[in-house]
Amino acid sequence: MFQGVKLSFNKHTMKNNISIKQYLLVGGSWTLVGRLLIAFISLLLSALLAKLLSPGDMGIYFLAFNLATFLAIFARMGLENTLLRFVSEAIGRKQQDYIPRLIQRSLLLVLLAAVVIATGFYAGMGTWLSEHVFHSNTLGMVIGYIAILLILLAIQSLLVEIFRAYQDIPMTVFFNGLITASLGFIFVALYWLISGHASLEQLFPWILVATTVNIILAIWVLSRKFHIFKLSGESSISYRELVNHSWPLLFFSLTLFVMAQSDLWILAAFRSDEEVAIYGAAVRLVSLIGLFFTIIDAIVPPLIARLQVQGQKQRLERILRTTATLVTLPVIAILILFMLFGDMLLGFIFGDYYRSGATVLIILSLGQVVNVYTGSCSYTLVMMGQQRILFLVSIISAAISVCCGLIWVQSYGAIGVAVATTLGMSVQHILALCLVRYRCGIWTHASIKFIPDYKSVKEIFL
Repeated sequence: MFQGVKLSFNKHTMKNNISIKQYLLVGGSWTLVGRLLIAFISLLLSALLAKLLSPGDMGIYFLAFNLATFLAIFARMGLENTLLRFVSEAIGRKQQDYIPRLIQRSLLLVLLAAVVIATGFYAGMGTWLSEHVFHSNTLGMVIGYIAILLILLAIQSLLVEIFRAYQDIPMTVFFNGLITASLGFIFVALYWLISGHASLEQLFPWILVATTVNIILAIWVLSRKFHIFKLSGESSISYRELVNHSWPLLFFSLTLFVMAQSDLWILAAFRSDEEVAIYGAAVRLVSLIGLFFTIIDAIVPPLIARLQVQGQKQRLERILRTTATLVTLPVIAILILFMLFGDMLLGFIFGDYYRSGATVLIILSLGQVVNVYTGSCSYTLVMMGQQRILFLVSIISAAISVCCGLIWVQSYGAIGVAVATTLGMSVQHILALCLVRYRCGIWTHASIKFIPDYKSVKEIFL
């Protein structure tokens, strides 16, 4: 794609460097504040739901979102990462005329796939899962809501990646959870104040309304700001080429999800809804660690594609390792906090019933520390066209996570599943780190040598 075009960056070096400096500093600040707000509001929403719902219903709430997220990955078909890479490269090569048609085709493919998958889930697959796999009548009652949610999540993810490709970090933050979480909390809080009690069936529609409003606003902003729906010339990439490039990324996303999220499925299939609720509460708190890495993942991928096009591999490595080091330090501090006060935090946020998830919280946090320490190794492989080898790594890691989880859940319950998840995640990121070095010639992991001082920051960003 976008072959045969060469640009001279020499006379624009100063402009490009200033642009990267502003992008990293301003984008990082926006993402940090936004992610902290999203994490805080999401925790408030989960805490409010824990007050309104029984532990059993709370477990089904976590499982329902888990299922919708998994099915939305199928619907996206890996196109969100394809779009991120191709739009970023088109901007770097000054070929913006290709972008509207590229986005239109991707959105159409995702919408069609989402509708087909949602129809199949509502028509029979959801009932079969609720009856024969998870043995839950409550899950069967919200099948229709899950089907709608998966369509919304698939479209939302694609729209967010468009903002990220354009390096519009403020809009990425707003539409990647801040608006949805805020509206969801407001709607649920109002319902609680009016009625005083609620069931999962009564609250789920309000979550769907919040997500729908978020998507409508995102489409409106994209159409006005970047004119993604304007008539444009024929794109240099066809529907078939989009799918051919995306399918390894689809399987990478699926295996990554299976490795990171199948724990809830395994636990729900073999243990009680109440144990799922405790595990889900720990996962929500662990997301505080994950948000530091999502800050980096929100701003770095477009830079990888851009600096690769410009041939600035050395500078790219310094940026990747410095950012990895920056986020590893606070993550280690949070891990220590969880080790000392994890049970108290779970009890304070979700209620005393959830204090028993402290051990699970620590184990899952260790996996996130490995994730953060290895840096943006997976995205580096994707942005440099190494998605197929990344897919193989993900298959191996997911197999380790699922097989160990199925073996250990019977004897050790939630703790066994947490250990399996952490093991699979660690294997995936360490292998990806080594492959980035072997295939791309750079490292991405954190190091004491890359703790930034004024001199190193000036060298990288100025």
